[in-house]
Amino acid sequence: MLNRREFIKKTAILGSAIALGKDLASAKTIQKAEPALLFLKRSSYGVKKEDYDHINKIGIKDYLEEQLAVDEIEDEIADKKLIALNILNINRHDLFAVRNLESRAYKALLKAFILRRVYSRKQLYEKMVEFWSDHFNIPVESYPEEVLIFQREVIRKNALGNFKTMLFATAKSPAMLRYLDNENNIAEHPNENYARELLELHSLGVDGGYTETDVKEVARALSGWSIHNGTDDGFIFNDDNHDKNEKTILGHTLPANRGIEDGLHVLNIVANHPSTAKYIAYKLCRRFISDNPPKSIVNKLADIYIKEKAEIKPILRALFNSEEFYASSGQKLRRPLEFFIGSLRATNTEILEFWLLEESLLELDQLPYGWQPPDGYPDVAKKWASASGLLIRWNIANRLSHQASSTSEYGYYGDLMANHDNLADLKTVKELVEEVSKQVFGAVLTGDRLEPFINFASDNAGGNETVNKFLVARKLASLYALMLSSKEFQWI
Repeated sequence: MLNRREFIKKTAILGSAIALGKDLASAKTIQKAEPALLFLKRSSYGVKKEDYDHINKIGIKDYLEEQLAVDEIEDEIADKKLIALNILNINRHDLFAVRNLESRAYKALLKAFILRRVYSRKQLYEKMVEFWSDHFNIPVESYPEEVLIFQREVIRKNALGNFKTMLFATAKSPAMLRYLDNENNIAEHPNENYARELLELHSLGVDGGYTETDVKEVARALSGWSIHNGTDDGFIFNDDNHDKNEKTILGHTLPANRGIEDGLHVLNIVANHPSTAKYIAYKLCRRFISDNPPKSIVNKLADIYIKEKAEIKPILRALFNSEEFYASSGQKLRRPLEFFIGSLRATNTEILEFWLLEESLLELDQLPYGWQPPDGYPDVAKKWASASGLLIRWNIANRLSHQASSTSEYGYYGDLMANHDNLADLKTVKELVEEVSKQVFGAVLTGDRLEPFINFASDNAGGNETVNKFLVARKLASLYALMLSSKEFQWI
């Protein structure tokens, strides 16, 4: 009989810390995905069988257009799951009258982050919301109510819109003003924190061609931008605190005796700057193509950014229709959050207790909105491909399969058998393994990549071994856990 431990050793899917570091942290031997499957893996949080069937029916380009037309997508399941989180939709004035506001806002943000990505049909949109949340990172810990508003009014409203519009909105957001100290930026005592991150992280990039003098001048231009809870959006420009002297920024002269126009002028300069175009293009390619994307596609997307005046959808169209994208199969390691959400989608498991959800996210070291520095969670493999981190994924996969499918007393709820409406019709182990493969990967693994799972499920008896209820009871949950821990699931 081939047990899980022997299976692990035999296939090197998971094992010692050395095996983890050398095997799972490498994508060299995984099965390359066909174009439609690759698109779904990268543009969603986990491939669903129905999405795979749909994309094969209408084609990748039409499927992409459906995802970009986000307002036309009906999202009944996700909307129903979010009904209890009505705090997400309360306007700013009424929100601050809510009892236990910080605790409720924090819990709502975390729950909504997971629920939307597990159940929403707007998968590419949610991917972009997460991308921009990292780009304009604000940790939730200090002021969750402001982050709640920031997510709703700034990030989610603009995630597939226009980068320039979003940049202006972030600059006026009380969450950003507070986090990077621009609320305390006054003419007599300039605070450079926001000005520096605006140039380094939000627009031009660290190598974008600005100087320390530019940072100081930008801070002067944005003096007087602050917070006032009496306004509808919480933003106020205090003219008395603004530096009205002439300024020179990135070769542009800002004349004296102006007010809020100085800051608006600066934001316009950096939003239209070629360095910003290249930086945004590079980050999108790094997120969706590879950790070191080809210069050819970065330059192409940067040109589109300039041509299309910072519209996001044309950039995504070019990215997902590029040769470079379809040549990159297996080059991105799922980040812990993406692994976690993908596992929930594959197993249809629900986490019943908030503390258990939070504990799992903390264990994975990627709590939504939990990154403290302003640069957002890293999206390169070397950050996440540690032996300890990948071992945690194995443990999570086991919980979401074994504990969830056995009893709800652990705080999980799941029914793996319910994922397979034709389970009773499956005659052989090979058919069973193929069905689980579809649920986890969206399609059936082929060749030698499916064989280890067949050997495990059949105790080395082969794919023609007969399936019965006792075999399913012994093997189904373990099959899910092992597939979720495999290279094919980790690398996309």
